[in-house]
Amino acid sequence: MVAAVTAGLVLVVVLSGCGNGGADGDGADDRPVTVTEITATATAGRSTASTSTGPRTAEASRAGSSPRPEASTGGGSSATSGTGSAAALAGQGAALGGRPYCGASQDVEEIVVEQWSSGAFRVSLRPTVASRKAPRTATTQVLWSAIGACVPGVGTAASAESLHQQLACHQALAQIRSGDGYATGDTYDLESWRPPMTPNSFPTWISTRCGNTLGTDPAGGPTRVYRPDGVAARYPVRGEHG
Repeated sequence: MVAAVTAGLVLVVVLSGCGNGGADGDGADDRPVTVTEITATATAGRSTASTSTGPRTAEASRAGSSPRPEASTGGGSSATSGTGSAAALAGQGAALGGRPYCGASQDVEEIVVEQWSSGAFRVSLRPTVASRKAPRTATTQVLWSAIGACVPGVGTAASAESLHQQLACHQALAQIRSGDGYATGDTYDLESWRPPMTPNSFPTWISTRCGNTLGTDPAGGPTRVYRPDGVAARYPVRGEHG
């Protein structure tokens, strides 16, 4: 317990400076824009059929807002215990509906993608207060599934393993406060240019600041900020500490 609390306090300090301020992306419109690395195989077979259910019911089914799975009861200390394959879990989310859905559900306020001209991208997931307090392993699965339902092909992207690790790290540290907000910021920012954390363990999460010390940040700001479901973003995207 002492070690966990100490690690959390350290994170409040070391996470500062992560994220990218001013990433709102001038000139963005409501149309989804291709993120080259993660949408190459995603749009084929996308359903365009309308549904007879009400708007809120349709949103809930696409968002994966069913009850969270039971938390893993395994006694292992591995950071990946109970999470399964990143590609498989993202596929579960994608299978929930024919078209992308990036809006509100039990655990997610909104998911937004930032894209750079180089093909690098950041997935920013804004968690609900309830999900921050929910069991880590089970909630990480639900959030990753929601990302899969929003961002087609994310589970098979070259960076999927790293993105999943970053998500698990953020959820593990979700309740740690920093100033008037959270140490993780208002959003969980998952960045494609971060290599996987090795070993994928809690100490590595802390020492790398959820991977933020790894890889090289892309030059300049994103060229597009958008929701892949074509809906205008509800919240500004400023990175973890914007």
